[in-house]
Amino acid sequence: MSTSLFTGEHLRVISLEDGIVEICLDRKHDAVNKVDEQMLAELSQALIQLPSSGLRGILFTSAKEGFLAGADIAVLQKLLYLPHQKIVDFFLSMDKVLVALEDLPVPVVCAVNGYALGGGLEVALSSDYRVITSGGQVGFPEVGFGVLPGASGTVRTPRLTDAATALAWITSARHFKADAALEAGMVDAITETDQLRTTALDWLQRAIDGKLDWQARRIKRRGPFAADPAIFAAARAQAEKNARHTPAALTVVNLLERCAPLTRDEAFAHEADAGATLAHTTTARALVGIFMANQQLRKKTKALSSTGRTIKRVSVLGAGIMGGGIAYTTAVKGIPVLLKDIAQGALDLGTGEAKKLLNKQVDTGRLKAEKAEAILASISPTLEFKEFDSVDIVVEAVVENLKVKQEVLAQVESLVRPGTVLASNTSSLAIADIAATLKRPQDVVGMHFFNPVQVMPLVEVIKSSKSSDAAVATTVAYALAMGKTPLVVKDCPGFLVNRLLGAYFAAFNLLIRDGADFNQIDRAMEQWGLPMGPAYLLDMAGLDTLDKAMAILGKAYPEVMAANFTTVIQLLAGEKRYGQKTGAGFFRYEADAKGKPKRAADPAIVALITRIQPNGTHAFSDEEIVDRLMLAMMLEAGRCLDEQVVDSAIEVDAGMRLGTGFPAHHGGPLWYADTMGGTSGGISGLKEVMRRCERYQSLGGAYIPGAGLRRLAEQGKTFYGDR
Repeated sequence: MSTSLFTGEHLRVISLEDGIVEICLDRKHDAVNKVDEQMLAELSQALIQLPSSGLRGILFTSAKEGFLAGADIAVLQKLLYLPHQKIVDFFLSMDKVLVALEDLPVPVVCAVNGYALGGGLEVALSSDYRVITSGGQVGFPEVGFGVLPGASGTVRTPRLTDAATALAWITSARHFKADAALEAGMVDAITETDQLRTTALDWLQRAIDGKLDWQARRIKRRGPFAADPAIFAAARAQAEKNARHTPAALTVVNLLERCAPLTRDEAFAHEADAGATLAHTTTARALVGIFMANQQLRKKTKALSSTGRTIKRVSVLGAGIMGGGIAYTTAVKGIPVLLKDIAQGALDLGTGEAKKLLNKQVDTGRLKAEKAEAILASISPTLEFKEFDSVDIVVEAVVENLKVKQEVLAQVESLVRPGTVLASNTSSLAIADIAATLKRPQDVVGMHFFNPVQVMPLVEVIKSSKSSDAAVATTVAYALAMGKTPLVVKDCPGFLVNRLLGAYFAAFNLLIRDGADFNQIDRAMEQWGLPMGPAYLLDMAGLDTLDKAMAILGKAYPEVMAANFTTVIQLLAGEKRYGQKTGAGFFRYEADAKGKPKRAADPAIVALITRIQPNGTHAFSDEEIVDRLMLAMMLEAGRCLDEQVVDSAIEVDAGMRLGTGFPAHHGGPLWYADTMGGTSGGISGLKEVMRRCERYQSLGGAYIPGAGLRRLAEQGKTFYGDR
C-alpha cells in the first residue's frame, strides 16, 4: 500500500512497501519534465521530508514519456547574462541538491524512460544505478550550446566511467542510444518499457539485500579518477581545431585534466567557474539565442502550414540534377512524384540521380534495399503531360529563362486543377514576371532550392504581389513535409540569400580592385568562421553564373552592387575561367582519386588580376578584410528588413545560416551586428556598426546604413531586442 509523502508542481514522493520510497517527476501543465530552480528546490524539499527511520531504498521515476530533459533554454539564456559569481552560485546550488540525493544513506535506482538529456542526465547520474528503456537516449548537448554540463556532469561522468569516455560523451554533444550508454557504463541495464518499473525495483532490491555493492561505487565516485596524459593530449589536439570560435570542448578537456586528482567535492568549484566563464562568451550567447529564435520561427512556420493543403502527389518539371534531387527529397518522405521532361536523356539523368542518392543510403546502412526500391518506384518518369490533374503542387525546375518558364507553366496551368500550386524553382527571376502571362497568377509562387537539394536545409518560398495566401501556405507545408526549413520571402531581385551574397561579392570586388590578395581574403574569412572564403566559393558556384547574377543585382541595386570598374568576377568570366567546372578560376582544379575536384594554386592568376588593380597591390589587415565584407552584408540585411523582404531579423539570420553556412557562433548577419565589438547584450553593438561604417563610406552606397539600422543605433536598441 502506498502513501503520499509530498506533492509539488514538479514531483511527488510516495512511500511504497518494505521501506522503499518513490520520487516521481511529473511537471504539472507541461508535456515534459525540465530542470530548473523550482524543480531542484522541490527535490531538495522532498529529500528533507524522507522518513528518518525505516527507509531502505529510493526509486526515481517519471510519469512523463521521457525521464527528464535538460534545463529550460529560456532560463539558460537569462543565466548567460548574469554576473560571473551569480552563475557560479547557481551551479553550486544545483550541486548541493544533487549531492544530497547522491549521499542518501540508502541505495537509489533511477528508471530512465525515453530520455535523460543534459541536466536530466546529470540528475540521473546522482543515483547509484540506472535502468533505461531499449529505445531510450541519454547525452550531454551542452557543448553544442557553447557551455558545459555545469550541474556536475564533468565531475560525475569520469568518476563513473573513465576519462576517455567522459571526454567523448561531453565534447561530442551527441545523444547516445541505450546500448551505447550501457557499453560506456553510463547506465547499468536495458529493459523494455513495460518492464522498466519491475526491472528498476529488482535492481533496488538487490542493492538493499547487499547483492550489489553500492557503497563501494559511491566511494569511487567521491575520489579522484585516473588520468592518462595521452588521452588528454589527443582530446586537446582535436578540440583546439575549433577552439577559437567554439571554446567549450577545449574548456572541458582542460577542466577534466585539472580536476582528475581532486575529490568530487573539490571539483565542483572548478566546474562552476569554468561554466560561468563559458556562459559569458559570445559563442554561448549566440548559440543559445539562435536556438530560441529558431523555436519562434518553427512555431510561425508550423502555424502558416496548417492553413495549406495536404500534399499527396507532386510533379517536378525538368529532370536534371536539380529536378532529380527535388524528386528524391520528396519521394524519400513518402510523397509520390511525377517527374516530367521533354527528353529521355534528361529523365534518365534525373532518375539516375535519385537512384544514386538512394544507393548511398543503402550502402551506409541508413535504408534497406527493398525500401529504397519502393521509394524509387514512387517516382514516375514521363515524357508526356499525363495525370497532372492528380497533383497538388507542380515544381518547375527548367532552365533559368523567363520565356521558357512562362511557356511551360502556361501549358501546365491548363492541365491541373484550379488551386494547384505552380512553384517555380528560380534563383533570379521575378515571380511576378513568371506569373504575368498566366490565367491564375494567384497560384504561382517561387520555390528557391539550394544545391544540392538533398543536403541544403533551406527553401525560400517567394510570394509575389499576386500569390494567394493559400498557395504560399501550401508551399510551406510541402517544404516542411520534405524536411526543409521554409522561409517566406518577398518577391525581389535576389530574394534574400542571394541578395545578401550579392552585397558580399560586391565588397569582395572592391577589395580586389583596391589591391587585396584573394588568398589572404579567403584565409581571413575562413579564420573568422565561414566554411570557405569568397574566391573559393565563387569557383564552386561558377564565375559565369555569378557574373550574370551580379549584373542582375547591380541593375536592381545600383548604389550597392553595381560597379563602375571591371570586377574580378567579370575578368575571370571573360577569360572563361569559370572555376571548378572548367578546371580554373581563382584556383586550378584536378580530379582526385574519387573524381572530386582538388584545389591548387595557379601562378597565372596573379598577373591576370593585376590588370584590374589600378593602384597596384595593397596590404590589408585581416580585421579590415572582415569588416569590409561583413559590414556590406550586414547593412544589406538591414535594408532587407526596411523593405520587409522578410518579417524579422530571425528570418534573415536563419536564411544565411541554412543557405550559406554562415557560422552559428556568430548567429547571423544581424545577430553579429547587434553584438559587434563584443558588447554585453548588444546594447551598443549597432553604434559600433555605425562607427565602423564611417571609415568606408567613401567607397559608396554599400557602406551607408539604412534608415532602420540608423534608428535602432540612435535609440540604443538592437535587431533582436532584449535578450
